[in-house]
Amino acid sequence: MDSGSEGNSSLNARLSSNGSFSNTEGDLYQETLEQASAYLWISVSPIFLFVGIFGNILNLFVLRRMRFEKNPTLILLVFLSVTDMTVLLVGLPRYWAREAVNFDLRTVSQFSCKFSLFLIYTSMQLSSWILVMVSIIRMLKTVLPLHFPKNKMRVTRRNTLIAFAIVVVVLCIINFHLFITNGILIEDGDTSCTSLTQDYLYFDEYVFVYVDFLVLSVFPAIIIIICNILIYFVLKNLKQRRASASSMDKTTTDSVSRVTRMLFVTSTYFVIATAPISVHFIVDSYVRPNADGLTEAKLDLSFTVLYLFEFSHFVINFYCYTVTNKRFRKTLHKLKDDMRNRIFRQSRVPSDSYDVNSTVDSNKKCSGSAVSKST
Repeated sequence: MDSGSEGNSSLNARLSSNGSFSNTEGDLYQETLEQASAYLWISVSPIFLFVGIFGNILNLFVLRRMRFEKNPTLILLVFLSVTDMTVLLVGLPRYWAREAVNFDLRTVSQFSCKFSLFLIYTSMQLSSWILVMVSIIRMLKTVLPLHFPKNKMRVTRRNTLIAFAIVVVVLCIINFHLFITNGILIEDGDTSCTSLTQDYLYFDEYVFVYVDFLVLSVFPAIIIIICNILIYFVLKNLKQRRASASSMDKTTTDSVSRVTRMLFVTSTYFVIATAPISVHFIVDSYVRPNADGLTEAKLDLSFTVLYLFEFSHFVINFYCYTVTNKRFRKTLHKLKDDMRNRIFRQSRVPSDSYDVNSTVDSNKKCSGSAVSKST
């Protein structure tokens, strides 16, 4: 009996030590995932913020040089740059501050909580639908003239601005509920910006998450893909006619191809960048409520990687334009040359004025000395 009890106790001791070892291993793994998530927000957010704001500001300067006010497509690209900067300024500083200094900017006030949520959702969705409008304009300008040459339909600035205003109003209506369903809650001393009631939480987690997925990613992706396919076949048809085309037709075809290539790259990256995070939100709604600490850490790391990937879409538009569009590149080079010449001229003005003044002073001294010698 005694020996048997000793054997059982030693077995239980080994099992207990193995269990504690596995628990320690799991805790270390969970801590590593949490640290990786925090490190990504702290290190990548400032880079994305600087590169994105710098690129979008440059984009506005270049589009101004290209006389954007006369071109419906360029008008929408101006709106896109402003919208992308809004997304970056509202989203990235919040996650950086939360991980770097343990402070959530949304919890400053009830208004900051509600308005921040409304602005980030609306601006992200608006960026998607601006790309939709741009794709539709390019499709109309390439497909209609070829298949319906007698069609008098024109894309004007007025029509473009009206369509943009309608999209903004519709998106504001879709997201307006965030002012009602969300706010600041204080539980066990922790302050958070979240759904105010269980009913609102259910709506946000199991209803609105699908609405956002459709509005942000699915519907825009379908429209953009259809437009790009139609444009591709039209351009393919035009290239087959180039051999017998005049030089003016060839120039027009090249111009359309360059702009279409630029927008195709931008819209394709948009589809790739927005879909994964939208799917993650849906999965998170079902998995997180019953998840343990390790699973939550995995979900948080997945959220960090996919959300930063989505933010990269709002960062790279300027650089996509530069790489894929020759006219945009030329305008950028002219802008840089003009700025460099202006800085050079401003730096030369003080030295030139100094040289002139010193020359006048020396002439005065020489004339004065000459007068003194003559006297």
